[in-house]
Amino acid sequence: MAWVGGFIVIAAVALSGYQWLEENGTITHDQTIDVYMSSNWMVGENRTCSLNLQVDANGKPTRKLDNLQCPVGFEKVEPHNLTVTFKGVIDPVDINGNQRPVADQWKCTRGSDRFSCVPEAYPAKAPNP
Repeated sequence: MAWVGGFIVIAAVALSGYQWLEENGTITHDQTIDVYMSSNWMVGENRTCSLNLQVDANGKPTRKLDNLQCPVGFEKVEPHNLTVTFKGVIDPVDINGNQRPVADQWKCTRGSDRFSCVPEAYPAKAPNP
């Protein structure tokens, strides 16, 4: 019984540690997604982008990412299907099935061969009635 108890304690600590590391951006997630951007985004340049989740037929967000909008002013933007490295939470449900916030604004940096994004702002919470 001591082995089973010890295993349960170790598993619980590991899951908590994983969630903490993920929420703090230590664990990265690569996701191929449509990125709407202008053609003049230079290597090393940072932009604030909006992350949009897919919605179901009832208008409720699903657990899938839809696109990343990275406009600058009124420049023409075009979609590009790219692999983006997200340093933070991109799944609105944690490993225990609990809801958690996903940032809607991200600071994204264009690298020479990839894009990486860190969370910048979260959606406003509805006021309590």
